[in-house]
Amino acid sequence: MAIERRITASELDFDQIKTNLVAYMKATDTTFNDYNYDGSAMSTIIDVLAYVTHINSMNANFALNETFLDTSQLRTSVVSHAKLLGYTPKSISPSTAFVNVRMNYDTTATPLWNHDGANIALPLTMARGTAFQTIINGVTYPMFASVTNTINWDSTDGWLFSNVQIEQGSLSTVSYTYQNNTFEQYVLPQANVNSKSIKVTVTDSNSTDASKVYTLNTNVVGIDGTSEVFFLEETRDGFYEIKFGDNILGKRPDNGNTILIEYSYIASGTDVNGATVFEMTSSLNGNTDETITLVTKAVGGAPRETKEAIKFNAPLAHISQNRAVTPDDYKAIIQNEFGDVEAVSVWGGESHDVPDYGKVYISVKPKSSDALTASQKETLKTNILKPKNVVSITPVLIDPEYTYIDLEVFFKFNPNLATVTASGLSTDIRNTLVQHNTDILKTFGGVFRLSNVAKKIDDTNIAIISNVTRVKMTKKIIPTIGTAKSYSLKFYQELTDLDATSSTTGSYVTSDTFTFTGVTGAKLKDYYDTDAGTRIVQVVDATGLVLDTNAGSINETTGTVTLTSFNVDALPTGQTTISVTVKAASTDVSPARNVLLSINTSNATITGEVDTMATGGTTAGIDYTTTSA
Repeated sequence: MAIERRITASELDFDQIKTNLVAYMKATDTTFNDYNYDGSAMSTIIDVLAYVTHINSMNANFALNETFLDTSQLRTSVVSHAKLLGYTPKSISPSTAFVNVRMNYDTTATPLWNHDGANIALPLTMARGTAFQTIINGVTYPMFASVTNTINWDSTDGWLFSNVQIEQGSLSTVSYTYQNNTFEQYVLPQANVNSKSIKVTVTDSNSTDASKVYTLNTNVVGIDGTSEVFFLEETRDGFYEIKFGDNILGKRPDNGNTILIEYSYIASGTDVNGATVFEMTSSLNGNTDETITLVTKAVGGAPRETKEAIKFNAPLAHISQNRAVTPDDYKAIIQNEFGDVEAVSVWGGESHDVPDYGKVYISVKPKSSDALTASQKETLKTNILKPKNVVSITPVLIDPEYTYIDLEVFFKFNPNLATVTASGLSTDIRNTLVQHNTDILKTFGGVFRLSNVAKKIDDTNIAIISNVTRVKMTKKIIPTIGTAKSYSLKFYQELTDLDATSSTTGSYVTSDTFTFTGVTGAKLKDYYDTDAGTRIVQVVDATGLVLDTNAGSINETTGTVTLTSFNVDALPTGQTTISVTVKAASTDVSPARNVLLSINTSNATITGEVDTMATGGTTAGIDYTTTSA
């Protein structure tokens, strides 16, 4: 067989490169035929050559990967590719809270800030940037009023600022002088800038107050050389850069104009989430005596967009072209421009439970809480969706609806394979279920598949041999105590009886206990009405005595439990909801529309025992027990 007289250039493996070099040298020069390449000095030289070739090949491969968005590993490359798609990565987002601030002015002070007549000549203003703070675990976090609030004296409320929006961070300003003989770029000097806080003001000169506020532009459609806009990009260093137009797309400031840029920056986006106690560190008219009451806790804080998220969102944003027409358009715009988003579900009104034409339904799961606050919904509708929305379509925001997966896990293990206990393995399995929630079920469309969960349970530890896991579903209602109210609980799954006994004699629903008509320990139960061919929900006491013969109904096919005129007297101490539990006919559970699935990990029943068949011994096969599915 002929000897190969050329070097194979497609190999990246070090050993293969070395082998190719040796083969080449033997083939091209008989002088090197008899060399001991493993034991001579030549081996060291070949190692160096192979190493250099290997490193160069790997670097070339890495560099090639960086030329494509989906294979890029460096954030700078990902951001650069996103820029070509017209996409600016989301910045860090501040936690935002709403508070009421009552100023307690001294009625003897001068000027007299009270309600005694004409001494009050002007309204009271809390300017944007008024400083607040919150303290969490001994750490002080600066906050500020994000909008200007102006009030007059009110005979009932006094000097009360209502629904003051305060957000995490510190305000800063930088000033530049525009020179149009160079290509001007203005980089904000702080990291972790909230891009939505950037305010750009262009002043004619230092000697005049004439100024104009430029707005952030995200779409070149509709702008011309007179449009007072600025453009925003992320630099290679992760800072934000301000650019102006060229008098063709966007107005270019005049030579000598003063560029004033105001922005806020944040140390971390998530630290203040959940804060409920705030204080004002600024004074109003020299007064620092105020009373602050909470309206809504701080929510919405989030870190800057990760490179993985940029890879996913940039193509979607490019497809939407900054307009909201299709459900995917709405989804892409919300993910791009609304910072506090973990999951989004969008569907047209024509596919709603009751068709509602001319509407688009949107459900958003924020990162910081279970649902958007009223202020977040208003911001999303007014500031983000309205400018891009088709006039004939009305967006409707609804909260996510949670269906909880209740699990009973029975597992067998072999302690000979690892030093473990049943309780220790139970803790490990619970952590596995927590991770499954995070990996699979945190987004709309996350399907619970029992086979996948069962495999993860088996893989939790080498000692676990098998498991049998039972699946039930729960929804929670918040009853209006003492008031009859109707509830419709939609599980979107075909239901079966809880105990796998009979479709006619078995029970399909159960619940937490509550007080009903003065009887404590009452709960929901159902029976099959053979005459009507329907399943009727009842209220029974702890002994099974019926307290309400017809509290509602069950549609087994659609998985809907309806409670009609359901009146609860009281709940047990510490209980604020009533859990209503059913069982799906399938062990796989799929969500619909605005439904999010979540394994109820804290209440999961996890029981383990030694597998006597695996360990052997005199009792193996005698006392062995199995668990039904």
